[in-house]
Amino acid sequence: MSSEFTFYDYVDADRSGANLINRWLKGDGKPARMHFATTIGLLEASHPRGFNDSVWGRPYVRFMDEDWDGFIELRKEVGNVQYRLLGKVLDRHVFLVTWGVHKTQNYKTDITPQTASDRVNQMIRDPARYRREHEA
Repeated sequence: MSSEFTFYDYVDADRSGANLINRWLKGDGKPARMHFATTIGLLEASHPRGFNDSVWGRPYVRFMDEDWDGFIELRKEVGNVQYRLLGKVLDRHVFLVTWGVHKTQNYKTDITPQTASDRVNQMIRDPARYRREHEA
């Protein structure tokens, strides 16, 4: 089946030049890495939200609100820790910009919603510099 969606990872071109999503998945996010690879593959091939056979909803995707309105969250719980990838869907493109970890009552992510929006804008304005196709 051909891809319906393309996922992109954020590249920190202004600092380290690293693919931050890939680096996290190979580091702190490693316990959930295979789950995210499988989920992203499924979402890439799925029809968009609203179609009868779409998987763009729970349990694969949570559409966020409040400060993070317009963003999505992919989650996987491993050993009482929820690992999360956060991104934004625009047309048929998914821009993964950060991650989060939810352990006990503490939820933390490395950036603010405004920084996440700024990263999406960078990925759109200068794709060669700020984004790479998602690496499983």
